[in-house]
Amino acid sequence: MSLNNGDTSEVQQEEQSASEITRAFDTLAKALNTTDGTAAHNLADGMDPTGGGNIHVISRDQSTPIIEVEGPLLTDTHVTFKLTMPSPMPEYLNVHYICESASRLLFLSMHWARSIPAFQALGQDCNTSLVRACWNELFTLGLAQCAQVMSLSTILAAIVNHLQNSIQEDKLSGDRIKQVMEHIWKLQEFCNSMAKLDIDGYEYAYLKAIVLFSPDHPGLTSSTQIEKFQEKAQMELQDYVQKTYPEDTYRLARILVRLPALRLMSSSITEELFFTGLIGNVPIDSIIPYILKMETAEYNGQITGTSA
Repeated sequence: MSLNNGDTSEVQQEEQSASEITRAFDTLAKALNTTDGTAAHNLADGMDPTGGGNIHVISRDQSTPIIEVEGPLLTDTHVTFKLTMPSPMPEYLNVHYICESASRLLFLSMHWARSIPAFQALGQDCNTSLVRACWNELFTLGLAQCAQVMSLSTILAAIVNHLQNSIQEDKLSGDRIKQVMEHIWKLQEFCNSMAKLDIDGYEYAYLKAIVLFSPDHPGLTSSTQIEKFQEKAQMELQDYVQKTYPEDTYRLARILVRLPALRLMSSSITEELFFTGLIGNVPIDSIIPYILKMETAEYNGQITGTSA
């Protein structure tokens, strides 16, 4: 973790060179390697890129072909979300361990999105635009889902402790401290509320799909198509909740009302808290295309420490 006062010079605002970005990507990818020599779960365990409904393209008119998904948008394979933590966990959490854990969650979240046939059907450019727009929301949902595995409360306590040291050393302005502490509070509050609702794996998968297929981000070219996928995710979530929790009449409403809180969390502060310690000021936005292009064998080779 590395925090600054939120100031960005003109030099920092310029796009990083390709070599800086690829170096940052390589650094994050190395964090996937296990350190204790034991075999880890493959990132792709249970994630079949062909799992899901069949994709059909139907042309309502020649200029805007609409993709229809026959069958469910998500299947049982998309419910699997196994995060393997760096091992062993150090007695005192250091910046490197926190950033390594976050990198694994980020890669797993990207790979999960790629495993959805409807997402793949949108094409590479649209995929990159969607993930760039929502990576922070997907990452935060992942933090909530994997809070126990990650010992998230311990990680956040370590970050707060680091902040207190920064205050004593006058490294951060009062305003910046306030922004970062508010972000941590919002994150903890969100994760606690999700734990209280006892959200299950299916519900998390559909919430991520709803966030992923958000048509309202600026610059998206296939917003009508994306909206259709989002509506399908919402309908499938509704069906699942009604069948699985028939006595819990307002469960769906209580779950969906949590989503707006995700957009209140600053992606730049997420970057500073969880990634800057490994990759400096290279934004996650610029690394996303590299992650999305990674082959499944590369993921698995990284996570198990074997070559693809």
